[in-house]
Amino acid sequence: ARYRDGAAESLWAKISPDPLPIVSFEQATLAKNPTSIKREFMGRNYRYVIDYMALNGRAVLVTATFCLLAILTQLTVNPLAAFALSRFPIKASGKILIFLLATMAFPAEVAMIPSFLLLKQFGLLNTFAALVLPTAASGYMIFLLKGFFDSLPQELYESGQLDGAKETTMLWKIALPLSRPVLGYLALLAFMGAYGAFMYAFLVAQDQKMWTIM
Repeated sequence: ARYRDGAAESLWAKISPDPLPIVSFEQATLAKNPTSIKREFMGRNYRYVIDYMALNGRAVLVTATFCLLAILTQLTVNPLAAFALSRFPIKASGKILIFLLATMAFPAEVAMIPSFLLLKQFGLLNTFAALVLPTAASGYMIFLLKGFFDSLPQELYESGQLDGAKETTMLWKIALPLSRPVLGYLALLAFMGAYGAFMYAFLVAQDQKMWTIM
């Protein structure tokens, strides 16, 4: 009842010009323990979110599996396509590259609804296949890898052919080992794309058991 006519601060101001005792106590406590208090306020919310995600649902497991599958899939499909375009050029190679670059001109949101309808038709919604397969092939990655494969000395392939190596052997033993820097960059892009996917992942995996961290 004593606070109906005003807050505690206003009532205290009528009897004393000094701050409330609790304010002085908090100021003194902060002056004695600035580091621990700042650390508590900086990390409390992060600890709460991490503890909640680790103990509730499968978000951490789903995200880790999704990122791993995305990296493995994209580092399998794109190098194969780029190596084929580099080693076996055809008249339509230029048109193919233009088509691959044209896919970069449209935002990902344009393909969300067609991808959703296609995955629904095949019964792949709420599965890892729905998350991974639509992004398995990337026009940017194929274009970048083809240029990198084209820059490798042709003598390496010729020496492999003289030794009787197959194209798969030259891909595995010559092209890919020399492409580790660009493959590492593409793996990082694949991880960032998979981890940061929110709208698409939420669209094709609406089951709460398939929700990602994002």
